[in-house]
Amino acid sequence: METFFAVAFSFPTVVFSVLLCVAIVYWLISLSGMGDVDTDGDIDFVGDFSGLMVTLGLQGVPLPLVLTLLFLISWLTSYFTDLVFGALVPSGILHWLYALAVMFIALVVGLLATSIVVRPLRPLFRRAYLPPLQKRIIGTPCVVISSSVSETSGRAEVHLDGAHLVLQVRSHSPLSHRERAVLIEHIPDANAWWVVPETEFLSGESAG
Repeated sequence: METFFAVAFSFPTVVFSVLLCVAIVYWLISLSGMGDVDTDGDIDFVGDFSGLMVTLGLQGVPLPLVLTLLFLISWLTSYFTDLVFGALVPSGILHWLYALAVMFIALVVGLLATSIVVRPLRPLFRRAYLPPLQKRIIGTPCVVISSSVSETSGRAEVHLDGAHLVLQVRSHSPLSHRERAVLIEHIPDANAWWVVPETEFLSGESAG
């Protein structure tokens, strides 16, 4: 046990020990409901970090889970490396260089291993990352199935992600049965969507 604490709280393993403890405290607070934890973090930070996560193959799962796995694997790598080789390296500047090298190697191993571990987990979180229907459906073509569509009534069918949806739609331009249109805006009070004729929508895109 003394050896465990000696290695776990010596440089460089102590860096990952602290990070791993922070991650454990985070999950304990989240699971106990004692605090209102913001899982998204700072928007600008996540936005800047997302490109790096995609490059490293860490996208598709919550950032806290990715970091926890990264800290855990890096800690294990650093701990066992230092446990086996730490005593063989003489103290002084050489030992500090060795410690920095171990920390770098642990981070690289942690990133590579985490990218492998998260791959089978992505399908479990895929639905959580889908935006709300009201956002996903905007810009989707539809076909009028009612006799007409006006500013007060009308229905249309939409195919989205393999699902067939029948929606209440409204339009400032009169639409007739089987005419094609495009959903442009959600109407929360009426649980309906504003639509425009597909030709009008396409001509607007061309003009833009």
